[in-house]
Amino acid sequence: MARRARRALLGGLLGLALWWAFLWLSPQVYYTYYRAIIPGLPLQVVIRSPPTPGDALGLLTFTGEDSLSAHGRGVLGWGMLVTGGMAGRRAARRRAQPKSS
Repeated sequence: MARRARRALLGGLLGLALWWAFLWLSPQVYYTYYRAIIPGLPLQVVIRSPPTPGDALGLLTFTGEDSLSAHGRGVLGWGMLVTGGMAGRRAARRRAQPKSS
């Protein structure tokens, strides 16, 4: 049981890490897309410093910015956290099952 819980925790943490990277790097991906469809946009870096833990917690608790975009990022964060935890538990469960001949 401890192995399953540990795998679920690691899966959830991996999901949160990927969500945090998305929050940090997605503005540059969107700007690159805009450069492809809008001629004449200059080449520039639009990402800022990474989000702080307080910023991420504000999104996850829906107490940060009051916008549909912020709420969508919060829902995405919860989805990645839960999905990562479920995937970790499923992997641990598969390894714990005895092999059938």
